[in-house]
Amino acid sequence: MIPLSNTRASEPERTVIAVRRQRPLLSTGEPFGVRYLNAAVAAPEQLIPLEERAAGSFSLLEIDAATSDEDALRALGLTTGEAHFADVMTQLGRFTAAERARLLRAVALAQWSHENRFCGTCGFALHWEPGDRTKSCANPARTHRHFPRTDPATIMLVHDGTRALLGRQRSWPPGMYSTLAGFVEPGETAEDGVVREVFEETGVRVGDIRYVGSESWPFPRSLMLGFTARAETHEIAIGEEMDDVRWFTRDEVAAMQAAIRERLPHFDTIARRLLAGWLAAPAELA
Repeated sequence: MIPLSNTRASEPERTVIAVRRQRPLLSTGEPFGVRYLNAAVAAPEQLIPLEERAAGSFSLLEIDAATSDEDALRALGLTTGEAHFADVMTQLGRFTAAERARLLRAVALAQWSHENRFCGTCGFALHWEPGDRTKSCANPARTHRHFPRTDPATIMLVHDGTRALLGRQRSWPPGMYSTLAGFVEPGETAEDGVVREVFEETGVRVGDIRYVGSESWPFPRSLMLGFTARAETHEIAIGEEMDDVRWFTRDEVAAMQAAIRERLPHFDTIARRLLAGWLAAPAELA
């Protein structure tokens, strides 16, 4: 874990994103956005490269999870009136595409680093390699290098042309349903994962699996692979991980999408885009 530098920030430039666990540093008040810091806020070896551009570079400053928000802000030369560490999962739709990608990369790297503080091979402490997005252990006998990992997961809109199969987890707010999802297991293709997850969670068999697109989703650290799949059976047998699974008509899905958009206007996810794409397609072509 990288400690905070005692160096105080000068007037921030758009170079450094500070993240404490999964919570990046945002500006307080308006305009909404990332509170970028000057690279002088930390020693060079404390900054993990995120993005290199001709116009300038962007780096991650990982804040020690044991440091309180107040102490972290104080060490950065900031006050709560200027900036704060915030959960951004429901606010991703407020960022530009480029800023969103940069922010998600920073959050994913910080979370991976927090979970990988010691070498899984020899047990020695891990440290970031200067100027790189990798970690190495302090083992004097043999150094082991570790690369950030992203877990592949499938997220799928199962439908029969006129209805969509949606489920809900017990931890979700009452009345909230969404597309099915699950991690790809060792030895599986993504398509195999779609078939297995849908059957495990709903008892429904699917085919005609079509890849739609992907999304970085570091909540936790995963890459969501989006698919549509056509139901070959319709009888539901709810799996242990699900609170409920139902078939929804197009009108019901549209109403649900509108209600969630009203309650969480900036909660932009691949699940929403899968549903929006299905609603926009003629039923015979879905």
